[in-house]
Amino acid sequence: MNSQQIRKYEAMGFDKGQMEEIRQGLEKGLDVSWYTSVKYDWFQMEEIKKGLEWGLNVSVYAKPEISYDRMRQIRKALKEGVDLSRHQELEAGFLRQIRKAKIGHVDIFSYIEEGYEPDQLEEIRLGLEHKADITPYLIKEFLGESLREIRLGVEEGLDASVYAKIYFGWQQMREIRLGLERRVDVTIYARELYRWQQMREIRLGLEEGLDVSAYKSMMYSAKEMKRMRLKMKEQAEREQNGDIQIELLEEQARQATECMVTVSQDKMEAYVTLEKGSGKTKNEIMRLLAKENVVFGILQKEIEKNLEEAEQGTKRFLAAQGTRPERGRDGYYEFFFRTGIPQIPAIRKDGSIDYQNTVYFEQVQAGQVIAVYHEAQPGIGGRTVDGTELPAQGGQEKQMLKGRGFLLSQDKKTYIARESGKIELKNNEITIQPLLVVNEVTISTGNLRFNGSIWVRGNVGSGVVIQAKDELIVEGNVESARLQSGGRIVIKNGVSGGGMAVIEAAGEIHGKFFEGASLTSNEGIYANYVMNCNMIAGKEIVISGTRGAIIGGTAAAVNGVKAHHIGNRAGLLTNISIGVSKAMIEKEEEAEIKLKKFQSELAIFEEAYKKLQKQYPPEVRNGMDLYLKVEQATYIKRKQMEQQVERTRELEEKRSKANEAKMVVYGILNAGTVVQMNGMHWTAASSVKNVTVRLSNKEIGVFRN
Repeated sequence: MNSQQIRKYEAMGFDKGQMEEIRQGLEKGLDVSWYTSVKYDWFQMEEIKKGLEWGLNVSVYAKPEISYDRMRQIRKALKEGVDLSRHQELEAGFLRQIRKAKIGHVDIFSYIEEGYEPDQLEEIRLGLEHKADITPYLIKEFLGESLREIRLGVEEGLDASVYAKIYFGWQQMREIRLGLERRVDVTIYARELYRWQQMREIRLGLEEGLDVSAYKSMMYSAKEMKRMRLKMKEQAEREQNGDIQIELLEEQARQATECMVTVSQDKMEAYVTLEKGSGKTKNEIMRLLAKENVVFGILQKEIEKNLEEAEQGTKRFLAAQGTRPERGRDGYYEFFFRTGIPQIPAIRKDGSIDYQNTVYFEQVQAGQVIAVYHEAQPGIGGRTVDGTELPAQGGQEKQMLKGRGFLLSQDKKTYIARESGKIELKNNEITIQPLLVVNEVTISTGNLRFNGSIWVRGNVGSGVVIQAKDELIVEGNVESARLQSGGRIVIKNGVSGGGMAVIEAAGEIHGKFFEGASLTSNEGIYANYVMNCNMIAGKEIVISGTRGAIIGGTAAAVNGVKAHHIGNRAGLLTNISIGVSKAMIEKEEEAEIKLKKFQSELAIFEEAYKKLQKQYPPEVRNGMDLYLKVEQATYIKRKQMEQQVERTRELEEKRSKANEAKMVVYGILNAGTVVQMNGMHWTAASSVKNVTVRLSNKEIGVFRN
């Protein structure tokens, strides 16, 4: 890019925003002739520029008559391999839903023809993708937000007909759905005259086991309902926790001359004090108790026993005892699969990992019962010594399980796997992911690509490629193959890669051993032995066991490296790099560039936005296409800025941890090992035992463990 080119385009009458897009395109070496026309506004220019950056055929949408938001959907579709050219005349919202529907392999065209709007189509599409049939509840008058609540209810197996009413707003629907989800009696508040805030207070009270009849009247505002609910909750907690202490009238008892009956403040206990030689009979004691209205829980044997002992001296004893109410058992789930599979493999006596005998996931079959809900039970009422009945608090119901891949039976208690796959319970959410199970993978069986998890029961041969969207578990050995996963990779027997194996995972990488392989993990790498490998970990590298060693190759980890031995006696070159990496620096630089870019773009949009606000009154500008575009773009850029600021903060936290990174060697750190930490180098001149290598006073130091 040179100043002559810039002056050329400035002379063509482009405004500040258009010139910024042209300037950015020239800086990136793009063919800006695709959008250097005054017929394009700067939003359209940006979409064409992004298409050129992605190497797309921008001729499909680089047309002035196609608005920028439609261009955006066509551009994204091209990148995803979806052709929207036949639907270019539709609004951007429709194009977005068609694009997403094609990716999700569902058909929404019939609903478009029926006249549903984009926000409604969003929920219809998600329902089709998640196999949640909301067609019985489809009414064009429902807003997208209302359809969302219906869809969520159907997905969770709830009776959405309870709230799929045209007179309920989406927020009211949400409160009823949440009530059904938490198994409370929603009929108490599922009435259109309640505001959603009132519904919320009644729902919360029901969830807390309170008697909401005290405040459910529509005459109370939501604020008043909340105040009453919190007061009732506080009172219930005091009673449950025993904050109301038993207060005995001991002073009065001491002053008694012959016989006195004292009743505790909570009326759960009655005591009799007998002075020595009072000569009272059992019948007289019973009359005294009756006089004090003690009629329940009288301890006949205690009275008889203490009457005899009172002849020897003053006696004070428990003569009657009430029964406290018992809270009902809470609802609970009974699971028919292992829910407590440890994330950390079993450790052998020598500290190494037992990969072979570790279970990493649980598998279920379609139609299998995976969970049954047992409802909460009512409590058992109590009674005070004066005969007053005390109501019991019932057990609390559990929230309905959420997740994917299962069905809820008609009894609303039994959960059944809808499909076969890998099951996991996390934070009250069950997920059944597609699982491809194969015996072995070789050149003859071909490469594997699967939109889920892959479980290889045998070995993986040389020259094959396996790609899993989620986890990849290999029971046997891996030769010179390429394994890629969007989750964790576990190779139970290990890798003999001959310098050709490539293992890449978004999650952790685990294996018994790795030889002659390239390993890259966004998280950590864990093994019992590593030789001649190139390892890059976004977090840590841990080699376990008293024989755990890193010999030869490179090991780079942001948060540090732990092993029993590093290097060998033969002096095989072993490079260890910990702390701030080149990739991290590049990400930080990229984040800084993006942040400045967003700041610059936002300044342009905000300037244009304010200018239009000054030029036109609200009644005019609110109907202007340009104003609405600028308003939307300003909002989007502001959000992008916020996200980038958060991303920059995360990178700063990561750097802070990287600055504290260290290498811990429990056995021998062999001579010749090269260590790099945050740009500094150190080579072990001699072998040392049981040491930690870390930064100290801006130098690499070696310290005894």
